[in-house]
Amino acid sequence: MKFDRVEKPLRQLRKSLKSFPKDPPPGEVHKLRTRTRRIEAVAAALEPADGKTTRRLLKSIKPVRKAAGGVRDMDVLTADALDLPHQANGDALFRLVEHLGNLRQANAGALLDAVKRLRKPARRRLKEYEKLVEAVFSGKKQAPIAVSRTVVSENGDDSIAAALMDELSHWPQLSARNVHAFRLKVKELRYLLQLYPESDAGFVEWLGKAKDQIGEWHDWVQLKQIAGEVLDPKQDRALLGRIERTARQKLAAALEASNLLRRKYLQAERQRKKAN
Repeated sequence: MKFDRVEKPLRQLRKSLKSFPKDPPPGEVHKLRTRTRRIEAVAAALEPADGKTTRRLLKSIKPVRKAAGGVRDMDVLTADALDLPHQANGDALFRLVEHLGNLRQANAGALLDAVKRLRKPARRRLKEYEKLVEAVFSGKKQAPIAVSRTVVSENGDDSIAAALMDELSHWPQLSARNVHAFRLKVKELRYLLQLYPESDAGFVEWLGKAKDQIGEWHDWVQLKQIAGEVLDPKQDRALLGRIERTARQKLAAALEASNLLRRKYLQAERQRKKAN
C-alpha cells in the first residue's frame, strides 16, 4: 500500500465536508456517501497504533454517511420510478414520485443537520488521522500501523482480504434471502483491494459488477415496499405489478452476476490456493 492511496480519500472527504451545499444535488450526495465509505475501508485496512484517533474519526463520519445514504436512496428510487411507463389509469406514478420527493426532502434536512454539526470535528479528525498515517508511512513513528493486514501475502498468511474471499467463495447458495448480505461483503472486499495498486484489476471490476447488479435489485425491493405503502392494491395494481416484475428481473440479473463472480474468481482463487 502507498500513502497516496490513503491520503487521497481523506483529503477528498475533507473537501466534500467543507464545501457541501445547502441544497445538495444528487451528485454531491453520492460523492459524500462514497467518500465516507472509503474512509471506513481505510480504517478497516489499517491497524493504527493510536486506536483512539481512528475511533473518534469513525464516530464523526458515520452519522454523515448514514444520512447521505438516506438521501441517495431517494434519488435512486425516484429515477427508477420515473423510468417506469405511465399507466393508462389514474395518477399512481405521480403520487409515488411525489411521496419519494417528500422523503428526499426530509432526509436532506437530516443530512444538512449532520454535516453542520459534524463538519468541524470530522475535518479536524481527518487531518489528525492523515498525519498519523503519514508518520507511519514515512517511518517517523515507531509504533507501526499494520498496513499489510489487507494484502494476501505470498506465503499464504491470513489477512482481511483473504478471509473475505474465503467467506464469499464458501457462501451458501445465493437467493433473495442472502444476496444483500453477500453484496455487503463484496463491497468491503472491493474497497480494501482498491487501496493496493497490485490488486487484480479484473477481479476488482467483477466485484463492482456484482455489487451494482445486487444494488439495483435492492433498490427495486425498496421501491416495491414504499409503493405498497403509498398506492392502492386494486386501483394501482398495474403500476404495482410492473414494479414487482422489474424487481424479479433485477433479482435474476443479480444472482447471475454474483454466481459468475464466484465461478470466475472466488472459486478459482480457492482452488489455486489449494494447489499451492
